[in-house]
Order: sequence, then C-alpha cells, then structure tokens
Amino acid sequence: MDWMGIGVLIIAIAFAVLVIFLLKPLSKLASVLNSVQQTTDQLPSTLDSVAGQVSEVLHTSNSTLDNVNKQVVEISPVFHVIGEIGNTSNKLTSVALNKMRAMKQQTENAKKFTEREKYDGVFGLLSFIYFLSQRKVEIKKQVQNLK
Repeated sequence: MDWMGIGVLIIAIAFAVLVIFLLKPLSKLASVLNSVQQTTDQLPSTLDSVAGQVSEVLHTSNSTLDNVNKQVVEISPVFHVIGEIGNTSNKLTSVALNKMRAMKQQTENAKKFTEREKYDGVFGLLSFIYFLSQRKVEIKKQVQNLK
C-alpha cells in the first residue's frame, strides 16, 4: 500500500466514525421532522376550526354592537330632555335669584326711605306694607309677561 491508499483508508475510517457519532443526532432530527410533518398536516383543519370560531365571535360582536347602537339611539333623546330640563331649571333659578336680589334691594331701599322720612311705629309699618304690596303687583305683572 502506498501513501495514497493509507490516506484514503484514514479518511474512510474517520468518515465511518463521523457517521457513527452523527447517527443518533440524525435519528433524533428525523423524528423531529416527522413530528413537524404531522403537526403541519393537522394545521389546515385546525385553521378551519379557528376561522369558524373567529367568524362566530365576529358575528356575535357585530350583533352586540348593533344592539348597543339601537339602545343608544333610543336613550339619546332622554339625555337631551334631561339636558334641556337642566338648562331650563338653571334659567329659572337665575331669574328667581335675580328677582330675589331685586326684592332685597327694594326692601333695603324701602328701609332707607322709612328711615329718611322718619316713619316710625305703626305709620312706618303701614308704609312698608304698602311698598311691599306695590312691589308684589309689579312682580305679578313681570311673571305674566314671562309666560
């Protein structure tokens, strides 16, 4: 045997040893690839099932959303009415507050008038009552004008 034959024999022995060492990992790789193939074979049916369930969920979601939209449309006028009632009561309260302020000012003016004219006792009381009755008539006229 010459040197070339010895070199080829060493390469063949090394290749045989390499094949023996790689035999176990290659068999494991084959089983993994076999498992991957089985999983990918089941994938279309699994995707069909998931797609069906997603379709059901979307249909239910759309139905629920339609119901919510209908209920919002039905209840929306109620909120508008409540808002209008709030605005109206706010205006009414403001008018009443302004009237009370005006009446307070009038009462203070009447008090100053009685003090200035030195109306005391019964005569002062009578003039104050007359002043209030005149003011009441004015308020009634203003309320009728508001209606």
